[in-house]
Amino acid sequence: MTVRGFSVAVVSAVMFVAPTSPLAVSQDETKKSDARFSPIDIAKYATIVSTKGMFFSENSTVERLVFPDWKPKTFQGIPFRLVDPQGDKVRNVIMLNGPQGNTPPRMPKTVSLPCGKPAKAVHFLSGVSGWGAKSPRERGPVSMIVRLHYEDTTTEDHSLYDGQHFADYIGRFDVPKSKFAFALRGQQVRYLAIQPGRAEKIDRIELVKGQDRSAPVVIAVTVELPEK
Repeated sequence: MTVRGFSVAVVSAVMFVAPTSPLAVSQDETKKSDARFSPIDIAKYATIVSTKGMFFSENSTVERLVFPDWKPKTFQGIPFRLVDPQGDKVRNVIMLNGPQGNTPPRMPKTVSLPCGKPAKAVHFLSGVSGWGAKSPRERGPVSMIVRLHYEDTTTEDHSLYDGQHFADYIGRFDVPKSKFAFALRGQQVRYLAIQPGRAEKIDRIELVKGQDRSAPVVIAVTVELPEK
């Protein structure tokens, strides 16, 4: 992790959080659990429609990420808000720039999401890309950087690696630092999370394209608030 404009080095860990779901919880406990999570509405920041072909041709039926429905999803207790593409009319996911194919070179190299709160963790339905790894890699190139911009203007980088955090979207390819979450026809969506190194309020979460040749995709983002 790299901290800019801040004199103290902070050590962070990229992790995936898998809270244990109790067999039975009270209504009050459920409300308390839900209050810990703040899904980010990415509708204004989405860059592409996932129900059309995303990489070479909009007409390709393979190059798509299509949920059976676009209602909110929960993975291991973490709630996520999906953007409904309304068929194929509305941009609903974030794809960052990549050098290959027809569409990825036209995508932005960075997208910023508002936060405005401190975070215990930031959870992602993501971990997939076009031209991603199809098997684990010991130390692949950086696919995407999650850059946290704190309210005091300092920044904190969390690097996510191809073959460790990211894998190809086209099928079920497992990598050690993200977790298989949803099967979408023959494609996959994975889950991962990062843990901020500081307790201060985060102004925004910037998604930055890494140095590799993949085109990373982010479907949903949820902030987990610190425990009071």
